[in-house]
Amino acid sequence: MAEHAASSTLETTIANLTDEREDGTDDVQSDSAYTPVFSKQVRTVVYVLGLIASCVGLGFMTFGDAAVGGYISTVAGFIASGLGVAYNPLRNA
Repeated sequence: MAEHAASSTLETTIANLTDEREDGTDDVQSDSAYTPVFSKQVRTVVYVLGLIASCVGLGFMTFGDAAVGGYISTVAGFIASGLGVAYNPLRNA
């Protein structure tokens, strides 16, 4: 960067992100950053049911009616994502 040019907000943000990456603190979130609506048990049940429904949908798409299988898999994904359920092994909450 030129000596006479002022540091822009974008450059500052990139520099801060680079520093966090180098320090190993880029994945640290404060406790207030994520507050789940549902308990761990509810999220686990919804995730497992969604996974099973997706597998059933795949079976329908492969061995039965592809339209029905696609519908089952899509709805299972919509329900799970709508409830905020996602596979994330690094999430602590």
